[in-house]
Amino acid sequence: MKSISLVVCAAAVLSGCTVNGSGVQTAWGKKDVSMIDYRTDAGQCAILAATGKPQVDANNQAGGSSGQNGGVPNLPKASGSSEAASGGQGNSTTTPASGDGGMYRDSASSDFVNRAVTQQRNEEMAAQRARGASLKTCLVNRGYSEFALTPEQRAALDKLPQGSDARRDYLYKLGTDPEVLAKQSVTPTK
Repeated sequence: MKSISLVVCAAAVLSGCTVNGSGVQTAWGKKDVSMIDYRTDAGQCAILAATGKPQVDANNQAGGSSGQNGGVPNLPKASGSSEAASGGQGNSTTTPASGDGGMYRDSASSDFVNRAVTQQRNEEMAAQRARGASLKTCLVNRGYSEFALTPEQRAALDKLPQGSDARRDYLYKLGTDPEVLAKQSVTPTK
């Protein structure tokens, strides 16, 4: 279900508009493209982005529970343990004293839970960025370019209902206008 909603949202990128990293509202266009190709390319790129396996490298993300610092700390044995009573010569299967952070305590510490939540959130955000990059790459490879919308264009677009034919027609008209594409082009950052 998550992928289906992603496909629907991503398809709206070409037939709708997005906000890029700098906060500028943008849309995509291509000179001399037919409406059917415009919609087909949007749908195909959206599906490729939604169904592809994003390359997410979580190894260098801080705050997670699977990193080097994710394990249970080795704390000194309590003075009442059998190892401490035998002068440190006890066996390795001694039962840990209550409250020493053992592996099988009743619940995970709040720190561990927070790190796990942070790790999951970071992984989801990285996957979302990877899908967005995949969508942009697909559109660029098909000859589309991103352009910034002027305040007047944004105002006109705001009057048109989301998902309506009138909105798609307006964005298609903008996205196929060579003058709009030339003057309002967004230069990709490298």
